Amino acid sequence: MADDAWVTGLEAEMANATLGDPRLSRRLGQIIGQLARRPGMSFPKVFDSAALEAAYRFFGNAAVAPAGILSGHLEATRKRSVEAARVLAVHDTTTLTFRVDGQRRGLGRLMSTGQSFYAHTSLVLKADGTRLPLGIAALATWVRTDAPAPSERLRWAEQVQAAEECLRDVAHVIHVMDREADDYSLFSRLLANGNHFIVRGRHDRLLEGHGEKKVHQAIARIERSVEREVPVSKRVDGQRAPIQKRIHPSRKARLAKLQIGATRLTIKRPTTVDAPIAETVTLNLVRVWEPDPPPGEAPIEWALWTTEPIDTPEDLAAIVDSYRARWTIEELFKALKTGCAYEARQLEDYEGLVNALAVFLPIACQLLELRTEARRVPDAPAATVLTETHLLVLRALGRRPLPAAPTVRDALLAVAALGGHIKYSGDPGWLTLARGLSELLSLTRGWEAAQLQLRRDQT
Repeated sequence: MADDAWVTGLEAEMANATLGDPRLSRRLGQIIGQLARRPGMSFPKVFDSAALEAAYRFFGNAAVAPAGILSGHLEATRKRSVEAARVLAVHDTTTLTFRVDGQRRGLGRLMSTGQSFYAHTSLVLKADGTRLPLGIAALATWVRTDAPAPSERLRWAEQVQAAEECLRDVAHVIHVMDREADDYSLFSRLLANGNHFIVRGRHDRLLEGHGEKKVHQAIARIERSVEREVPVSKRVDGQRAPIQKRIHPSRKARLAKLQIGATRLTIKRPTTVDAPIAETVTLNLVRVWEPDPPPGEAPIEWALWTTEPIDTPEDLAAIVDSYRARWTIEELFKALKTGCAYEARQLEDYEGLVNALAVFLPIACQLLELRTEARRVPDAPAATVLTETHLLVLRALGRRPLPAAPTVRDALLAVAALGGHIKYSGDPGWLTLARGLSELLSLTRGWEAAQLQLRRDQT
């Protein structure tokens, strides 16, 4: 791994963007290179005066748009996905909120915390159990001025098709979505297009051709085929919206004993759907439930609509593991908001903010990949994620000593220590990790410059 290879690689793929002007593409590569090295810092701290002015001009350029900015990265995502052959395309929406100071133009209604817009993102992961991020496959943004518009429901199908276009030639793509995507029109459209998917259900639908009349009755009759123990993460209320607290109540971390079973159901088109689509759709339904939760804890209960086979216990386990990988996109949003400090960016309008979003998402994805590898193979040699120069710098200037043969986890904690992480305070968060990485890259550049000067002095 060459020094800062992950940064220079990201810089190279983003510089391949089709922005209609090679000067804009070169500028994008320069912006990415500098931001990726210091993702959590403000623009004035990242750029000198001339580069700062150029960056603001780039973000505000009418000829620049997210599709163009991401074009090089999307192609790189496609190539990595073709090589992987089997991938998960995880889709979700996040709210991006900004303080009211400056009254940014074009953003949504004022809320107690500021102005906002929405970003619907598709993250591609390896489907081999590693959940290794391969890149972004699609992005859509919009502003909500009042209540959600009916057209917002269409974004799920539109996003799937955009991701399918990005992932053309990939052998097998499974689209993974949470409860909000439980929509009959979406199911009908994806089936018509031959798309593969796993969507968590939330509606109790009418059935056709079954002894039971509604989904909840059919679910109750599903028998256990598989039993598994799954670690469940802690969830706290924090600043979550009331509806999120109701849907996903707080809980303690635990090892949950889950039972899994499946059936095949035909559901009727709701009477509220006026579109000319099929009157019924037939899908597999996988039930995941926790029969004996700890006292005071809500039991885990998932109903997963899917096109994937349910013939064997291995099939069911694969579906559940694929859906559990959906949480990775939540980590991406944390990397974006905390590690990259996106919501603190001082840009004056919606157009500039969405252009900056398109720049920061691949950086956040790269941070996510680094941490994913550190968690997946913590005992692997540190050289798999850092260069020899990085390790020399950490030994000489780091705040946490490295052992003689450091592992990936040793390296991760040493980097996080540069960002202020305390040894016994648990795994580092996105902010300390981003700060530490920024500090390491800065120290490495200084180290290399000093070594170069030393060699010159000796000649």
